[in-house]
Formats: sequence, structure tokens, C-alpha cells
Amino acid sequence: MRALLDEFERLFDLDREVLGQRLGDLVERAIERLEVQNLPDWGTPGEAQRFESVSGRSLDFYYSPHLFPEMEQSLKLGHKLQFYMLPREVPQAAPMSIAAVLESYCHLSGDMFGWAMLPDRRFVVWIVDLAGHGVEAGIASAVFKILIDTLQMPGGIEMFVKELNDTFVRCIREDRGSLYATGFFMVVSPDGAMQYCSAGHPPVLLRRVDGAIEELEPNGIPVGMFPGSEYQSVSTTLHAQDILLLYTDGVIETTNKQNEFFGTDRLRQHVVEASGAPKSLTSSLYSKIANYQDMAKLDDDVTFVAVKMEQGAASEADE
Repeated sequence: MRALLDEFERLFDLDREVLGQRLGDLVERAIERLEVQNLPDWGTPGEAQRFESVSGRSLDFYYSPHLFPEMEQSLKLGHKLQFYMLPREVPQAAPMSIAAVLESYCHLSGDMFGWAMLPDRRFVVWIVDLAGHGVEAGIASAVFKILIDTLQMPGGIEMFVKELNDTFVRCIREDRGSLYATGFFMVVSPDGAMQYCSAGHPPVLLRRVDGAIEELEPNGIPVGMFPGSEYQSVSTTLHAQDILLLYTDGVIETTNKQNEFFGTDRLRQHVVEASGAPKSLTSSLYSKIANYQDMAKLDDDVTFVAVKMEQGAASEADE
């Protein structure tokens, strides 16, 4: 795994401290775990692995990387690291069920998502999309995941995103220029109270239990662009059975044979029409995208996460 660690060292100052821990130590621990994981080795596009939650709380996850025998070893290792870092289950106490899809572009664009249960029972869900392609984007997305898992959130989501931004910028080597990501970060309490920050990310679609669609628009600049950037949170309330669709721009920018984008309107209409569990939404959306775009000829990752509130505030229909 020395080749993978070299890529981290080329982009980031591994001697930087993150909450009293050396970034290099955090990275090395992540890489070391690759050697003890029973990870599949893909060789052709379109092969996939499916995972079901072992916790009893729903997680349906579809991951398909596009790897080729002639690819550089560093790219293959980057895919392996990405695969390892993606979540496998939803905590039993989480107020929501989740389904996710990641069809990974062969040049490792750097999409990443995840979630975590906080000690105060708030639940965090996030998605990021690193700018650019190649090993740099993939390595940077891994550092985002490491930082998100390491940083703490004693206060609001806006302070967490600010700390994430400042820490990420501080860790980038001065001669590497800008590495940044759009991202959507949300934190939800068991009663449905939600705060979110959207850092230059495509609008998240929120389908209310009555079928109404809301777009959670970006309200800040991408993370990692400038030190000291300020972020604002937006508050809303999620009701039981509300569904959110988080996605990266690779979804709406897939193209058909006429070079037309799939676009936000088609995506929005699909969310309106989809029903049932998150898996139903993600499975049908994947089929629709695959019918629109040859998935063996992607120009970017296609990543989306459906989140359905199982708890939350009571809707007017329930009152």
C-alpha cells in the first residue's frame, strides 16, 4: 500500500494535526485496514456488489466501479480505498432508512457519502463531490471522509462545515493549489428538527409525505476553496415518511445519444412519481438513468442517496 500512501503525501501535509492527531496516522490506519478487508477485485465495468444492513435498519447499497486491467495501480488502489470507506449499515437508533447508489467512473472522480449517529442522538448525513478527476480527486475524497469522521459537532452544522473547510485547506500542501468539493451536510434530531448546509451542491430534493417537492438550494461556497469561509445553516422540519434525494452532478449531467442532459426536471419528476421504500426510488432511478446513458461510457460518477424519515414530526394528516 506504499503507492497509495505516496499519493496522500504528494497532496497533503501528513504532519498536520487534526484534533491532536497527526493526519498521517489517520491515513495510515485507513490504509492498513485495506489489507485485512475481504474486498472484491473488479476487472470490467458493470460488475457490482450489494450489501444489506446487518443492524436491522434498512440500508440497500449498490456499488459498481469501472476498472480495467490496464489501469494504473494507484487508480485501482484508490477505488479499493473508496469502496472500503463507504458505509455498510445504518445505526439501529437512526430515525431514517437509506438506499444508495454509486456507479464509479473509471478515473475515480471522488464522490463520497456517509452518515453517523452523534452522542446526543442527532443523525448526520452528508455527500461530497470533489472537483476534477483522477487519483487526486479520489485521494481528496478519502481525506474528506477521514476528517468528517474525526471532527466533532458540539454545535450547529454550520460550525462543523466551517471547521471541515478550514482543516481541509490547512492540510493541503501549498504547492498543490486548490482541492475543493461541493457538499450537502444535514443533521436531524429524532423529532424531525433538521439543519443543513449546502456548499455549492446541486439542490437536494425533499418530497413531503403529501407529495409536494421542495428544493434545498445551495447556500454557501464549496468546501476547501478558501480558509476562513463562513457557512450558514437552514432549518426545517422532517415528518415521518418524508424522503430526501441527495445526488452529485453526475446524475443530472448524464447524456443520451443526442448529447442531452438527463437534467433536473427529469430527476424531479422521478422523485414525484416514485413511491415506497428508498430502495424503490434508487432502483427505479438507476434503471431510468441506465436507459438514458450507456453506463459503460460514463464521464463522471453517478451517485445518489435516498433518505426516508421513519420517525420525525407528525404530519397534518396524522393529527
